[in-house]
Amino acid sequence: MAMKGMDVEGGRQSAAQIKQCNQELEALSGRLTQSIKGFEWVGPDAERTRNTWDTEYMAMLRQVGGALEEFSTLIQNQAQEQEQVSA
Repeated sequence: MAMKGMDVEGGRQSAAQIKQCNQELEALSGRLTQSIKGFEWVGPDAERTRNTWDTEYMAMLRQVGGALEEFSTLIQNQAQEQEQVSA
């Protein structure tokens, strides 16, 4: 018979790793923005492309980051609930 419940410490470690990866994603997003804006390129194509990065792609990255943060919190809360039930 399979055991029910959570390895609380493992859950907390997973939540922390997800949070850390989200921070890495934020740092990567910043580096990508610097790369995209960091070279000489002028004209309508440059403006349109950089605007697309800012309004569409960065928005997607922020959305993923928010989802990772929520998921990390979910796992953390589940670990806390498991700890309380097991106590």
